[in-house]
Amino acid sequence: MSGRRLAGEARSQAIVQSALGLFAREGFDGTTTRQLARAAGVSEALLFKHFPNKQALYRAILESKIREAESALPLDETLDRLEDEEFFLKIATHIMRRVDADDAFCRLMIRSALDGHELALQFHHARAGRLLTRIARRLKDRYRRLGIRDGLNPALAARLFNGMILSSMMQRRFFNDEVIMRTPIDPLARAVVRVFLQGTGAPGRRS
Repeated sequence: MSGRRLAGEARSQAIVQSALGLFAREGFDGTTTRQLARAAGVSEALLFKHFPNKQALYRAILESKIREAESALPLDETLDRLEDEEFFLKIATHIMRRVDADDAFCRLMIRSALDGHELALQFHHARAGRLLTRIARRLKDRYRRLGIRDGLNPALAARLFNGMILSSMMQRRFFNDEVIMRTPIDPLARAVVRVFLQGTGAPGRRS
């Protein structure tokens, strides 16, 4: 691979990173190519050389974040081999740490959903939907192993678990909730998993 190609890929990635924050703040329609070029420190002509339009740049952000998510938490048999609590804790901790480290993509997803842009739906189908399916499958298996016949619909329960995680992080990052903010990520993730699996009673007992 030539140095020129490496430099070009590095420039594309730099444009993607700068565009992420700008789109998160201004939305797709509210962001101009001039603003995108200025944020990346390039000319509009160079911006168009890497990305022919805003839609292509938006899609590059999506693909970049999917690759990052797949690398950080592969949805494979390694996850399936974990015990129930470890399985849910790994997922909760992964999502919380990523949002806590950089909430720009989370903000972009919310902005895209509010604007009716297809990016949010694309990410759901490409990553979030697969994760929810994996969680629902684990819950169905858990019901079978524990002899639970009246358990909540696994698909619904999976979404409620995901909602608990995202709500916690929205309170932390967007609303500066004091209780959530003074709780480190690992204990916060454990608390979410405990409430989801056991309720709010004493550990090891179903409330």
